[in-house]
Amino acid sequence: MFTLTRLKSTNNILKTLPKLISGSQIHSIKKNKPQDHLKVKIQGEELQFPYVWLRDNCQCEQCFHYSARSRILDWSYFDPDVKPENVIKKDEHLHVTWPDGHASSYKYDWLKFRSFTTKSQANYNQTIYRPKKETWQGNDFEKICSKHDYNEILQSDEALYNWLYKLSIYGVALLENTPGVETALDPLVAKIGFTKRTHYGVKFVVENVPNTSNVAYLSSNLQMHTDLPYYEYCPGVNLLHCLVQTASQGGENLLSDCHYVANYMKVNHPEEFKLLTDVEVEWSDVGTQDGLEFFKLYRSPVIVLDKHGEITRISFSIPQRGSHFPGSIEDVIPWYKAHSLFYELGHKFAAKFKNKAGNVLVFDNIRLLHGRAGYQDSGNNVRKLIGGYVDWDEIYSRLRCLKVKLNKNGGVL
Repeated sequence: MFTLTRLKSTNNILKTLPKLISGSQIHSIKKNKPQDHLKVKIQGEELQFPYVWLRDNCQCEQCFHYSARSRILDWSYFDPDVKPENVIKKDEHLHVTWPDGHASSYKYDWLKFRSFTTKSQANYNQTIYRPKKETWQGNDFEKICSKHDYNEILQSDEALYNWLYKLSIYGVALLENTPGVETALDPLVAKIGFTKRTHYGVKFVVENVPNTSNVAYLSSNLQMHTDLPYYEYCPGVNLLHCLVQTASQGGENLLSDCHYVANYMKVNHPEEFKLLTDVEVEWSDVGTQDGLEFFKLYRSPVIVLDKHGEITRISFSIPQRGSHFPGSIEDVIPWYKAHSLFYELGHKFAAKFKNKAGNVLVFDNIRLLHGRAGYQDSGNNVRKLIGGYVDWDEIYSRLRCLKVKLNKNGGVL
């Protein structure tokens, strides 16, 4: 009887739902219409700005806090359907009065820089948001790997900007004339922001260590990989300061631009590409470092795409790929074949070079695979690197600050 009563009650509620949904309590979402936009000619170009966007971006002190660079508009009283009461165009400014009597003023240059045209949006993306990446393969390496002087970067904003800009485009750069001390990375990272600490420490030493907790600390061949794919917030950039390079055969660096590899697969092997973008992998790292226990797990495909189909992250590490396969059993064999193809192409399109003592190799850890050829390690022949990480958030932030400081954005922020 209780069950029957509950069923009747549920049915009555379901019958009333259409009436509730069709009522005035639910707002319908409509696309912008021409009558919802303000048309204004700026420097000979006809531009459109939605009224709601203009009101939301009023720059007066009641709506915008200049020292905090933050909107303080009280949203409790905001009307998404707002339309201006009066518009006056004069003195390089657009003056708008709203129905509640509030007045807003916008500089024409400020508006133009934020206009909704495809050209303007692309310009903003390139100059302020993030520089557009350019892919490469091994044969292009000498041409795209820019070289920068360590001391110039510490002393010149222009040199710092040029280094970070090239790094953001190609994903790799080389710093020369670096002091042969273990603290040389510290002032370099401080010019950007701060380091990304992991369970391997603030910095890490790459040298041959018996009974290590990480296969990178061996002198044998190190397969190409991305570092720390088991971190959800994976370090963006790897800095490797070469203190001592082995005098023996081997020890060469391998670097492969996986944006190039992935785009190649998308065109020539679309089914394998789709598997590597769809099937999640569980990445793991379990162990102890300096007395700290860790058990890291994270899941992501090898190739991570955003909603535009653009690559945002590459996750790849044979040692750090867990044995738990979170996908369906039907995906296992096709995925392994796609994974093998990705690895083979990574090698095919890789650059190979042997770094020198006094150089810092800087590369995009979520774009490039990196590895190292094996070498002979002995008492009088060693190889030693000091490594550190910096997040892309900090690098892009520093780039934008430098653009404003060096007036590379036209001064319209």
